[in-house]
Amino acid sequence: MIGITSCGYHVPFCRLEREKIGQAWARRAGKGERAAIYFDEDALTLGLEAAQRCLEEKGKSGIDALYFASTSAPFWQRSSASFMAAACDLPAECETMDFAGSLRSATSALRAGVDALNSGRLSRVLIAAGEVRAGQPEEGEEEWFGDAGSAVMVGCEGVIAEILGMASRSDDFLDEWRRDTDGFVQTQSSRFTTERGYQASLVAVGKALLQKQGVQPQDCAKIILPSPDGRAHVNAAKRLGFQDAQIHNPLFQEVGACGSAAPFLLLAAALETAKPGDRLLVLAYGDGADGVLLQVTEEISKRSLSRALSDHLSEKRLYSSYQIYKKMREYYAENEDGADLSNVFLAKEEKQNVRLYGTHCLRCGTRQYPLARVCIACRNHDSLQEVPLEHAGQVFTFTRDHLYVAPDSPTIMSVVDLNQGGRLYIQMTDVDPEDVHIGDEVVLTLRRRKEGPTMHHYYWKCRPAR
Repeated sequence: MIGITSCGYHVPFCRLEREKIGQAWARRAGKGERAAIYFDEDALTLGLEAAQRCLEEKGKSGIDALYFASTSAPFWQRSSASFMAAACDLPAECETMDFAGSLRSATSALRAGVDALNSGRLSRVLIAAGEVRAGQPEEGEEEWFGDAGSAVMVGCEGVIAEILGMASRSDDFLDEWRRDTDGFVQTQSSRFTTERGYQASLVAVGKALLQKQGVQPQDCAKIILPSPDGRAHVNAAKRLGFQDAQIHNPLFQEVGACGSAAPFLLLAAALETAKPGDRLLVLAYGDGADGVLLQVTEEISKRSLSRALSDHLSEKRLYSSYQIYKKMREYYAENEDGADLSNVFLAKEEKQNVRLYGTHCLRCGTRQYPLARVCIACRNHDSLQEVPLEHAGQVFTFTRDHLYVAPDSPTIMSVVDLNQGGRLYIQMTDVDPEDVHIGDEVVLTLRRRKEGPTMHHYYWKCRPAR
């Protein structure tokens, strides 16, 4: 049995109400809000957060491939998947691959992972997606798009949703695109675009998949499909024969249209309330369409989640204005004031700064960071071991730094005691500066740091363990 063994997601802590976009351009705007990155986030960090939720649930033992899907990855030539594998502390033998160019790149990665599992070449595949699409200012897409990360783990053991069948359809239709010279997604929004580029492909691939598997629409508990505008998904689902009660909430009002991250995000939400035996039809669009038919297994009843997606979405910070939102979104693109680091330094420091390893003293048990040659407690220097550190801990102390150059002041500089040992001095993010206390539970998150003239730099920060 091959199927989904775990799902994870990450929606940015910050949101922008659509009415504030309308106020900025003196025009009418839609209802709800869109998820919006903080200045230190991008598609890679969103996808990594989601992937780490899968690893927390199932562990990383036996994962032999990591795929990353995005149309807005921070690098055009550098493997984001390879960087994520290092940040997850996966072995060098782990197969990594990047999928891009289409809004259905995540489901394309899923198809590739399933094919590899069917061939016996791989046993567990982690697939992450992250999306930070920029819509043209003053156009509808600016308020419709949303930022998010999502991930699934695929394997043969502990399957919570078996993959019954998959289908795909290609369509070279011009509806959304971004050239190598474009800073924003280009669109041709019209009724014809929605019907041809979105509905036609989804309906065709959905009908083909259901017919191939001998399944009727009424046999499915839910149909899961992203919505480009908050409305079109209903027409597509009804053309397939589904009723309103079967249409899963596309989270358009709460998050927005989050591109390649949408299918796994919506699937994760659906699995939170799914019951054994439920059939789920997942559809994704973009230059054609992909379809996946799943059946929930008894394994779902053994799943224990710390919180629901609704809880995750309820914890947020609303940007006070459109101008603040733009400032956060464009900060690093306009502030390249850091230094470029040599590959010699990056290679030397990868285990410590990316994989997050510290030193464990076999004599007295002390753990410390950064890597050291002498134990800070007992001065032992001949029985030290490099070990991966926990990604959770408590605030030992902190300060509000009003002098640090950042788009959002003050910056919280914190000293964090990690679970099982190790102490880090790092910035805190995704938090109200007045809502930080000694002893607060925090988790580590990889975020963007000061830009170099030719390179994006990343390092660990902490955020509240909500």
